[in-house]
Amino acid sequence: MSTDPPVSNEHLAEIDVLLARLNQAWMEWDQELGEVQKRLEDSGMDKLEALAMIHRRQMDSLRGGTAPFDFGQLNQLLDELCCLYLNADQEHRLLIRGFFEYKSRVRKYLHSYIGGRAAPRLESSGDKKWLDLGLAAASIVDQRVDYRDLLICLGALWLSAEEAGIAPARRFSSVARISNCEPVYGNRSTRDFLRGFRTSAHLKSIKRKRAVC
Repeated sequence: MSTDPPVSNEHLAEIDVLLARLNQAWMEWDQELGEVQKRLEDSGMDKLEALAMIHRRQMDSLRGGTAPFDFGQLNQLLDELCCLYLNADQEHRLLIRGFFEYKSRVRKYLHSYIGGRAAPRLESSGDKKWLDLGLAAASIVDQRVDYRDLLICLGALWLSAEEAGIAPARRFSSVARISNCEPVYGNRSTRDFLRGFRTSAHLKSIKRKRAVC
């Protein structure tokens, strides 16, 4: 875990503003793509075909770096915010989780951050910080996006840790202790979710599949 001094409220507010701008730009992009899809359908294209075409355009924009917002900036902000979250007191962790309440696009992206950024970097570098940052993102998202997707992302993180020679259970438990202890949407708390991940059916399943391969 980080030993840096706690961040100031002013700096957290700056990060919140930047996240809000990125979220707004992403929502506007979604709206623009939705309008293009509608025009394709109105011209007679099958709905599924139009959806697939829009998805390809979106992926091409992301791969080509032509998306109307900076994914690099978003990742850097999340790197910093997750690090700060690990070092924050309970009040500031609650504040950080609150940043994502009305930012649906960047909130959903936290899952991609866990499985698509933290996990690969953990496996390739062997640096425990990526395990901690991925777990911080899971704590921040607080099961507000489909928990089944979160299971998949955390599974990737766990296996990446083991591939890097790191035993992840203790670090899962450490981040569980600083996570929300209140039940979420009628489900168990994120604290219990992370603490119990080591015995989850999902983890057992993916570890069996890896053993077969």
